[in-house]
Amino acid sequence: MIGPLVYPRRYPPSREPRPPRWERWVKVPFGLAVERLCAPLARWDPAELRVPEIPMRVRGLGAAFAGYRIAFVTDLHHSRTVPTWWLEEIASRTTALAPDLVALGGDFVSHSRRELAGLSGPLRRLAARDGVVAVLGNHDHWVDAEAVAATVAACGIDVLVNRHRLVQRAGAALAVAGVDDFSHGAVRLDEALAGVDGAVPRIVLSHNPDLIEYLPPGLRVDVMLSGHTHNGQLHWPLIGPLTVPSQFGKRYLHGLKRVGETWLYVSAGVGTSAIPFRWGNPPELPVIRLEGAG
Repeated sequence: MIGPLVYPRRYPPSREPRPPRWERWVKVPFGLAVERLCAPLARWDPAELRVPEIPMRVRGLGAAFAGYRIAFVTDLHHSRTVPTWWLEEIASRTTALAPDLVALGGDFVSHSRRELAGLSGPLRRLAARDGVVAVLGNHDHWVDAEAVAATVAACGIDVLVNRHRLVQRAGAALAVAGVDDFSHGAVRLDEALAGVDGAVPRIVLSHNPDLIEYLPPGLRVDVMLSGHTHNGQLHWPLIGPLTVPSQFGKRYLHGLKRVGETWLYVSAGVGTSAIPFRWGNPPELPVIRLEGAG
């Protein structure tokens, strides 16, 4: 277990996939065993869900996009400990917010292909004026990235694996790009943003926030949205978070950060992996509100 004083080693993203062999041999069986033991203890309270609205000033944002709202839903982790009814509640709450766009940050499942069953119902409930986009997370690769992507895409969701969508309104444009998972996928940010005019504001979805330290110099990224950390999962008194799954420690554990010319928001997510507890760390559904910056 990675605790508050021990972090993953430093490693850059790879342009080629890194198969999760160790994870499938060790972490997946362990996670499944813990889920089976903890499932009877799972308790989810809709009243605990936090829905913060996060304003971000973006350079060159067209007037038509002033006030543009992105509902960011990440780390669903559908499993024995994160039931279908909870994800249906999340989807209903998300759609009720009437966002312009819904962005899904990955980790749709936790440890088994069986967790894909029942996932489609909640995903089909999601709706927004400009649709729903998604990226994959490390757990999706542990299970089967292609199968997860196919399930998500079958729900009418645009899975952005190293590519982008151009949203246009009244002559203005906004690029929404997504990259593959930092830990196991082929991360090709240049391909994701290929063809986007330099004057067009860019939103990048990356499951893992560590990518922020590896953005190519001179490449414009106005906003990056990430999850993965679960904000430490459990917050112990005096000790702090139970897990810190970032090679940069607590620097990108949670919340809004300004890194160079890029706004980074790291969400605590709406689910959990294996253990169904979020002590001192409620689930979160942030809404990003874009504002012009001159």
